[in-house]
Amino acid sequence: MSAHAWMRGLVTAALADPAVARLAGRLTQRLVLVVDQAAVPVVDGTGEDSIVSAHAPASVWREMLVALPSPGRQSMGAAMRANCGFELRGEPVRIAQAIPLLELLIEAMRTAAAGPDAATASTGPTAPVPLERLESRYLRIDWPANDHCWIFEEAAGDPSQPVMLLLHTAGADSRQWHALMTDPELGRHWRLAAFDMPCHGRSRPSAGWRGEPWQLDTERYLACIRAWMRAAGHTRVAIAGCSMGAAIGLAFLARHPELALGAILLETPFRSPGRRTPMLDHPAVHGGRFGAAWVQALLSQHSPAAERRFATWIYSQAGPGVYEGDLAFYSDEFDAAHHVGAIDAGRTPLWLMTGDYDYSASPADSRRVADAIPGARFVEMNGLGHFPMTENPARLLEHFRPAAIELRRGV
Repeated sequence: MSAHAWMRGLVTAALADPAVARLAGRLTQRLVLVVDQAAVPVVDGTGEDSIVSAHAPASVWREMLVALPSPGRQSMGAAMRANCGFELRGEPVRIAQAIPLLELLIEAMRTAAAGPDAATASTGPTAPVPLERLESRYLRIDWPANDHCWIFEEAAGDPSQPVMLLLHTAGADSRQWHALMTDPELGRHWRLAAFDMPCHGRSRPSAGWRGEPWQLDTERYLACIRAWMRAAGHTRVAIAGCSMGAAIGLAFLARHPELALGAILLETPFRSPGRRTPMLDHPAVHGGRFGAAWVQALLSQHSPAAERRFATWIYSQAGPGVYEGDLAFYSDEFDAAHHVGAIDAGRTPLWLMTGDYDYSASPADSRRVADAIPGARFVEMNGLGHFPMTENPARLLEHFRPAAIELRRGV
């Protein structure tokens, strides 16, 4: 069978998926996939002149559409970053409107190509998260300066144990950490606490907010952590953060070692330019769907499908402009070079763990951070993407538990 005929068959099968069909039926521009030089129509459009086309050699399409693609082939976003010949053409706004459909389409085409049995075998079952172990409350914090804010906090584990603060990723909230927070083994050694940043999840904007766009930076982020510690009555905490939470974890160790017990940081960038885009808060682009697709591209197909869907669902619920405003810190401002020289891993033990499917904070980037901090330990986690605590907590815990227990013994 020719590559063109193969692709046409997969597109037809994928369009039978209800989620794919819903988005395809509402896209106004034409959308085609191009394999070598042959076009495979996906959406005919409804009279719009514009066209969005996704181009790749047949060899790249075949690498992307296996049940368990290799890192750099798991999504459209990964393939574009990998410089493998995958390219999107069209007007920028039209491309952004099409991206949520394209990422879902590729997943559905992969299922059709591999067959349902292969797809099920690759994802495996997921254990239910015992959410009844969580305790929650609202805390009033003095943040920002000369103002206050009510933030939502969750906690689990033994209250007599030291506190480990779990920091969520850009545009998300503490729900990402539920599986780790409720893990009984971790809970025997730590009191696991997490809060939603102001304007995120279930936390409110500050009392003085007048609708101005959200924008985060290092100073505001550190001040928020200190304000939470004061309100919660904590004098020292261990930090476990992912992505943006890992970035500020480095800054916290460098600037406030007297407040830190140590850190386990996931998906730590050295720098991560290019993640911020105005399409995350554009009046012609559905921010929830685009943000979810921006995240979906960073997940690993080794992770259970249900957990991957939950990871993107959290992002579909972010407030307008919040994800982009966080990326002003993570993608534009943050540079690990400003912090690594001030971190003493002998005083505040440090583990860095990064999934091999992550192209936002790649294993090479995290290893570079670890190499710049004597005594820091680095682990590359096979089969995990940028959101390991949400997309595959069982696999993450194989690495996280031993580090957390070792850190606790040294406290």
